[in-house]
Amino acid sequence: MDRQVRRSARGPGRAYLLVGLATMVYWPVMFLGGGVWPLIGGLGWIALTVALCVYWARLRVHDRLLKRVRKPVEAAYVVTMALPFVYGVWLMPPTLTVGSTVVLLALAVLAGLPLVYGGLLLMRDSPAGAPLTRDR
Repeated sequence: MDRQVRRSARGPGRAYLLVGLATMVYWPVMFLGGGVWPLIGGLGWIALTVALCVYWARLRVHDRLLKRVRKPVEAAYVVTMALPFVYGVWLMPPTLTVGSTVVLLALAVLAGLPLVYGGLLLMRDSPAGAPLTRDR
């Protein structure tokens, strides 16, 4: 048997990383970008969402680590995603200041952290070149 077999949670780990990092870029583009940038950000988010829905639908992962990590990471992501939305829609002042921009950037990074953490956790625990042992 090939000693370089990867665990099935590696792909979802990459997906978590991608969406977590995209989240950190999405909110500043939506609230700080001018002109056509919010439209590009919205269309990009729709394309990412469709691609991820297709990916998750075709994925046949039964990894115990993914099952253990998925619910708390995704619940934290939903909660943290609401923070920059609420701030940007209702709390951000109409005239941007350095402080309001920093708060939005900090909330955008916070919103992506649960998925980045979950992605790194899945990627770390399923190394590409790890030899197979009895516990794997």
